[in-house]
Amino acid sequence: MIERVVGISFNPCNDQRVQVGTPVKIVHNKNNQYSSRAIAVMFGDICLGHIGEKENANHEKIFDVLPLEATVKTVSRLAEGETFAKFKTGEITHLEVEFPMPCDNNGMVKSFNENVMLKFLKEGHRYVYEGKNLVSATSYIKRWIAPFDKERVAKACANKYGCKTSDVLELWDGSGDIAASFGTAIHNALEHYEKYKWLGEIIQNQKELPFNKALPSHPMLRGIVEAFYKQDLQAGTVVTEALLTNVELGLCGYADRLLITGEKKCKVQDYKVNIDALAVSDNNKYLGQMAVLPKNKMSKYQLQLSFYARLLELSGWTVEGLTVFVYDEKGWQSYELPVLKLDF
Repeated sequence: MIERVVGISFNPCNDQRVQVGTPVKIVHNKNNQYSSRAIAVMFGDICLGHIGEKENANHEKIFDVLPLEATVKTVSRLAEGETFAKFKTGEITHLEVEFPMPCDNNGMVKSFNENVMLKFLKEGHRYVYEGKNLVSATSYIKRWIAPFDKERVAKACANKYGCKTSDVLELWDGSGDIAASFGTAIHNALEHYEKYKWLGEIIQNQKELPFNKALPSHPMLRGIVEAFYKQDLQAGTVVTEALLTNVELGLCGYADRLLITGEKKCKVQDYKVNIDALAVSDNNKYLGQMAVLPKNKMSKYQLQLSFYARLLELSGWTVEGLTVFVYDEKGWQSYELPVLKLDF
């Protein structure tokens, strides 16, 4: 993709090292006073300008995959004896940069913590790096969780209730699908609001709407999202749906939410929608070094988030802890957990 760099007159540069082929970085300019989603083009510590935001259909696509490595495609400077606006001789007057877009590469996705591209195969929901299938968080933590003997328990229940085993299994599956769909709706609403609340606020103010346009229209779902943000959330930059990897070990996973608290410092967070997250049950049994964990759902969440934390740690991040946000019959509850020591 080729993009023209705008705002050059606000960032005059006469550095002669900026030539065709010069590597530059495209990053989120978090401190920009005009936009919370400004995209800066950087040559070292020098800001050369920005990727145009207004009326640029590519802006959001680029923003979603930052940071990016780019090179200078074209560059023009003010020659001796020429006049153009307020530019001085030797300063850049026109600049274009070229870079590959991860979303343009037929199912390729970019790792958040490693500078690598993975191929996503929808069939089987697999991630592949250099022809090798990576192990997901779900697959990894199964080694620490005793499997639930669904068929045996369903048969015992069927004998007790005087029905067929298939009836019990269908009941369980249907209830599970309903619960999963409800949880997915809340998860998607939270992610959507976090991503577009800046734009929703602009629309709300311009149209004098009663609520941020990025919130769900349905009042019940909107109330759930609003209640989440009324919690005492720690300050920091939020990254949603971060693909974390360690391709050397063949591991990967999507973290629902990362709270960036400093330079390569973060907390790993997740949303869960269920009841009795802390209730102890023999249906929750953990194996090996994890056998000491409480027999509840929260221990499974802690295992999952510790997996993400470890991938981050292996790439130089400091993980300051885990946060699980659970929506149950009482509303939102938050739980702070330590990172578990895993076997990699």
